[in-house]
Amino acid sequence: MSDIIYFSSPAAAQSVDLPQGFPSPFSNAPHPVAKQAALALQQRLKNRQAWQHNFDAPDGGKMFGVLVVRGANDQLGYLAAFSGMLGGNCRVPGFVPPLFDQQAVNDFLPAGEAQLKVYEGQISALQNSAALGRLHVELERLQQQRDAELAALTLVHRHRKRSRREQRQQLNQSATDEALLVRLSFESQQDKRELRALQADWRERLAVVEEKSGLIEQQIAELKRTRARLSNRLHRQLFKAYYMTNRLGEQATITDFFTEGLPPGGTGDCAAPKLIQYAHRHGLMPLALAEFWWGAPPTEGVRHHGHYYPACRGKCNPILPFMLKGVEVQSRQLTGHNFNDATAPEVVYEDDDLLVVNKPSGLLSVPGKEITDSVQTRLQYRYPDAAGLLLVHRLDMSTSGLLLVAKQRVIHKALQRQFLQRSIEKRYVAVLSKRLPVDDVNSAFNERGSAMDNGIIELPLRVDLDDRPRQIVCYTHGKPAITRWQVIARGENTTRVYFYPHTGRTHQLRLHAAHLAGLNAPIMGDELYGEPLERLLLHAEKLCFDHPTTGRRIEITAPVPF
Repeated sequence: MSDIIYFSSPAAAQSVDLPQGFPSPFSNAPHPVAKQAALALQQRLKNRQAWQHNFDAPDGGKMFGVLVVRGANDQLGYLAAFSGMLGGNCRVPGFVPPLFDQQAVNDFLPAGEAQLKVYEGQISALQNSAALGRLHVELERLQQQRDAELAALTLVHRHRKRSRREQRQQLNQSATDEALLVRLSFESQQDKRELRALQADWRERLAVVEEKSGLIEQQIAELKRTRARLSNRLHRQLFKAYYMTNRLGEQATITDFFTEGLPPGGTGDCAAPKLIQYAHRHGLMPLALAEFWWGAPPTEGVRHHGHYYPACRGKCNPILPFMLKGVEVQSRQLTGHNFNDATAPEVVYEDDDLLVVNKPSGLLSVPGKEITDSVQTRLQYRYPDAAGLLLVHRLDMSTSGLLLVAKQRVIHKALQRQFLQRSIEKRYVAVLSKRLPVDDVNSAFNERGSAMDNGIIELPLRVDLDDRPRQIVCYTHGKPAITRWQVIARGENTTRVYFYPHTGRTHQLRLHAAHLAGLNAPIMGDELYGEPLERLLLHAEKLCFDHPTTGRRIEITAPVPF
């Protein structure tokens, strides 16, 4: 078991208390003893030449994991793993091996990949064939010729139509000539027949070429379908080669947990399942897990060098509970403010139609799957006669500040209309986890290279399908998200800013602050995109809207609690 690394001295490992039960791998903050192991691995990773991997390259960052274990004679040590591949290899000395059975994979994958390459070659040959190229050129030439002839005929018909209209106007000014009207009507019908005949003639001429090119494109489409079927079959076989065990001696493959379709790509290749599997197979007792990001941030999501992250929900959440059966696992610890104030939320404005409340950090806006206590349920209890009481918008549980609430459905619709029209103004105050530069060029600053104290961030967002509820930047499928920002003050290692959201996407301010293409500075206390603290330092300070009944512009502020 050369992959286990024992702590250099028992005192070093025991300088922190060991956990009572295995901490949930989905908790945002790892146990201190796991952090200690992670720091030891990070010292090894600083020797970058040893890994044949450029961590600083775009998308070169990598998720690493450590698992503190108890080995023979109660000796403490840790295992190390990386997600995916490192330097193009899935097996690297000093790190635990992947989950899959290499022999089982060798029995089918090389032949399958070779056949996929054959299909790729056949598809490429047909797509780039001289015959298809000539047909496309001929089709384009004929289409241009058709368009030109139809345009010329349309121009002739337009002149004829104008002439007929002038002749009819002259007849209206004198005696009616019935024979002339019949002839003009016949000419009009003749023009329509002439146009239809030309269109039909061109359809026949184009159909000959389209049929020939269609036969080749049908071959390409069928090859693509065959390739997709083979690819799916290989993926299923591959996932069946990922064998997982637990301390109860039970075995399963990844496909056992994704019965409705293929598992997400990369399932089973994350650090956490590799580590837990190795511990089970070698009789080691898992004690604590930590995963951290090392290197350049990804272009879509938010990962910061040296920051700790929980196991992903999309790939690991279905399989880790099975792998940890037989291990006493602690409940997932939700970081953030422990909310116990029964009097909240404070009402800062109220009339017969609506109210505005100051939501504290730690209280949900609306009921969730695990927690039902929320601003909405509390207000419904306080106002039992307001049958149409509804929140007009929401704030994240960790965010504090102003929330607009309608007492009647008609008022709710009127206020929502203002949100859609973007006539409601919101201002947030946030404390960023780094000092924004004054002289340095930053991605959020202007192209002239001079520093700015304000700007606009436009990064389209969508949910991370493999790790909900995280959001990622996606220029293909993301929804537009626009934030204006302004520096209030700079501290030694922090920056206080105003945020003015022009759109209301989920986690918009948090992601625009943390992403490399935004401010590249997570909000303090952001457990999803930065590092957790007692609370998220983000507060909805100001709210301006038109009263739906009186039309009066209302402006409300709430003091910043940090």
